[in-house]
Amino acid sequence: MDGRVYFSLTPRQQQILLAVIQDYTSTGEPVGSRTLSKKYDLGLSPATIRNELADLEEEGLLRQPHTSAGRIPSDTGYRFFVDNLMARQPNLPPEQERLIQDGQLLSRDLPDLMQQTAKLAAVLSGCTAIVRSPRQSMSRIKHLQVLSVSESEALLVLVTDRGAVTHQLVTLPAALLPEELTVISNFLNDHLRNQPLDRLTQYAVKKISREMARYEELLEDLYQRVSATQEVGERLYMSHASYLAQQPEFSAAGKVGQLLTLLEQEKALIELLDTFSAPAAEVPEGAVRVSIGRENPLPDLHGCSLVTGTYRLGDQIVGEIGLLGPTRMEYATAVRTVEVMTERLSHALNELFGRD
Repeated sequence: MDGRVYFSLTPRQQQILLAVIQDYTSTGEPVGSRTLSKKYDLGLSPATIRNELADLEEEGLLRQPHTSAGRIPSDTGYRFFVDNLMARQPNLPPEQERLIQDGQLLSRDLPDLMQQTAKLAAVLSGCTAIVRSPRQSMSRIKHLQVLSVSESEALLVLVTDRGAVTHQLVTLPAALLPEELTVISNFLNDHLRNQPLDRLTQYAVKKISREMARYEELLEDLYQRVSATQEVGERLYMSHASYLAQQPEFSAAGKVGQLLTLLEQEKALIELLDTFSAPAAEVPEGAVRVSIGRENPLPDLHGCSLVTGTYRLGDQIVGEIGLLGPTRMEYATAVRTVEVMTERLSHALNELFGRD
């Protein structure tokens, strides 16, 4: 998943660490030796468990929030659990499978499809879900139109093969008749239809513009605007941000507000997803990635874990699905949810855009 943590733990220590994580995940309360002795069939006395808890704390896998309290897992403990102890779920529980069947991703509208995905992923995992729309840079141009607005202005309308429509007001270098703008529109469509937005190089602009030298200044401006479209139009679709606000870890004054404020900062979250969609030597292509606590680069997320996976259009990665929750999240469920939802969204997108 991410950088693995290696410890030489005895089977008994692994069993105790697993029990602490299971109990803390379900209750949110520090776990003591008496609780472990009563609730889990460890076959150990409270005194033996207490000694093992102290050793695990010394190793940095557990921590004690208060002197008189039990232990809770550290970020390192969760990392060891995810990498070494977590039982992978080949399937989601039956009730969640039914939710998937009832929540088919069938919309022919891209924004609606993204929001459906976010909502279903949040409900399945019990986490806040973030779905990034397909990257515009990988879109192809479907249609261009330059429409007269006034003697000095025109409206550039761009439609991509992924259903995105953008409008930009353009200042004309000279007064042009509507008929001339129609000629320019036809010229642009002839030369740019089906071209990827990220392939509009300056060389291509100059080469094509020479054929209509009279309009070179305007064409260059239009090309720059079309090329820049890949930097706009991307957005995040979020569902169930309230899940985070309900967690006891964030009940301290200001913590919930900081998290909710961060969730409103779309640019910061897109950059965060960029970090986890980038290739990493230790992460196989297509694998789900888990970033725990302080592994997250944003300080406001140091009490959270983020589980991310990528979805595809054809053979290209075009976006991410992320699940955000407290570090005591149900990791196995979150990982399986991301696996299922990235696969289903990829399938839905390829059907929508005829890439199957």
